[in-house]
Amino acid sequence: MKLSQYGEDLAYDVASWMQGFTDPEYPLDRLGSLSVELSAKFRTLAIVILLVRSEVDKFYHNLIRSGKVRETYLRRVGEYGLLEDHHRASGRYEAVLDSIASGDIALARRIVDLSPREWRKGHEYEDDYCYAQILHRLVKEMPPEQEIPPLLDQFEAYLDGQSSARLNVCRALLERNQVAFDEAFDALLEEWDAKIAADKERGQMEEPEIVAQRQVFVEGVAILRLAEGRGLSTQHEYRYCPSLARVPMRTPFPGE
Repeated sequence: MKLSQYGEDLAYDVASWMQGFTDPEYPLDRLGSLSVELSAKFRTLAIVILLVRSEVDKFYHNLIRSGKVRETYLRRVGEYGLLEDHHRASGRYEAVLDSIASGDIALARRIVDLSPREWRKGHEYEDDYCYAQILHRLVKEMPPEQEIPPLLDQFEAYLDGQSSARLNVCRALLERNQVAFDEAFDALLEEWDAKIAADKERGQMEEPEIVAQRQVFVEGVAILRLAEGRGLSTQHEYRYCPSLARVPMRTPFPGE
């Protein structure tokens, strides 16, 4: 199936899933898994629209929708006191990255405010938790930078000597170190290369969704936005992070 045809089918699929997500009678104990799947579909739809139509605003709008799904889920489980819900863990950071990549930092901050600060053992990996919590602090209007070094230490201790581009990216962002950031971001793209190669080696199906997400690395786009916000320089073009995915939004989010 071509990405253009897949995009049309996916748009209908997303609309159907949204009906369930917005249904007040939908079981709350299943809302978390639905929100994760729906955010992933919006992310894929955003990428497909960018690749097939080069429509930057719709790329951003669908990333924002992914973030809003996460925000709505967190608010609803919070209102009903379901604080132990499995998917509430902050290590589910993809929608935060979608919001940052879209340029909607206010949305990212709202997600952060609704997210737990503690590590939820058994619900998230410790390195995912540390990475998410560092991102949460960096995205704040007045980043509490003194809170980040302990998280970096916890992240590094968990890795137990293994290298991690994410850890190095976070450290470079905290220190506003241009040379270290350039090296760490290159390593992050190399890790993405390695993940794609490993997925192919294990026989991952070449579904349109997989093909699309291999071509545009939304996490990378988000990291570049954070870097620019902290005064670091970035290149015009990066592998997996095309300049088209980083130009300013022209048409504001419709706010439906």
